[in-house]
Amino acid sequence: MSEAIKLRLENIGKRFDVAGAARTIAVQDFTLDVAQGEFLVIVGPSGCGKTTVLNMLAGLELPTSGTVSLNGRRITGPGPERGVMFQDYALFPWHTVWGNVEFGLRHGPAGDGLDAAARERRVRSHIDLVGLSGSEGKYPHQLSGGMRQRVALARLMANEPAVLLMDEPLAALDAQTRIILQEELLRIWGQDRPSAERRTVVFITHAIDEAVFLADRVAVMTTHPGRLKAVIDVPLPRPRDDATRAQSQFQALSQHIWGLIRDEAYRATVT
Repeated sequence: MSEAIKLRLENIGKRFDVAGAARTIAVQDFTLDVAQGEFLVIVGPSGCGKTTVLNMLAGLELPTSGTVSLNGRRITGPGPERGVMFQDYALFPWHTVWGNVEFGLRHGPAGDGLDAAARERRVRSHIDLVGLSGSEGKYPHQLSGGMRQRVALARLMANEPAVLLMDEPLAALDAQTRIILQEELLRIWGQDRPSAERRTVVFITHAIDEAVFLADRVAVMTTHPGRLKAVIDVPLPRPRDDATRAQSQFQALSQHIWGLIRDEAYRATVT
């Protein structure tokens, strides 16, 4: 990895102790570096600990063992330099598109130092960035699923975090919208810019084709407990578009990754 290390997970483990129940080891001996500007995707069977890893990067959970760090500093809790996006849009139904995107700038540290005009410019630029110009006054119930997820992405990006932590953000969408938003996500991330100018992304998905389309590298996890099984480089050139999915290398990478998790994915459906 030639770029500077942005995130480091070093021998992390996570154990959950539940009164009256057997101890659960969710993640064990997990070590991985994520470079500045990298788009890293984590895949694995259901219950393998993908979300637990993301939550430790977010500071929402602390590891039982090992360390998680950002720019060489240990992560001990949530911070504004890390933005999190979930499958659930988590929009405020009483706020318009504009109000949702502006929320963190009004009520969080991301808006510190911004006057009203600067805040308005930032909200406007991010609504434009996600293609929602003209929908600023609509409420979430008036939007399609794809539009709601665009609002959630604009809200996240408007806070200008250095790291985007994304837990299956496209999983609830229909197949066509999902494909469109995969391309939009890469555009918004800045896939045609140098890595030093991009945000660092850690993205979780169950969809192997989505992982290959988006990622610079794909981290494959095993389950019971969750461990890192392999890290696969994705050398497909950027920018990526529909033609990328038709490439033989795209298909070969997808099949290779599926082969790494197939048996455990099957076991996860019957145990």
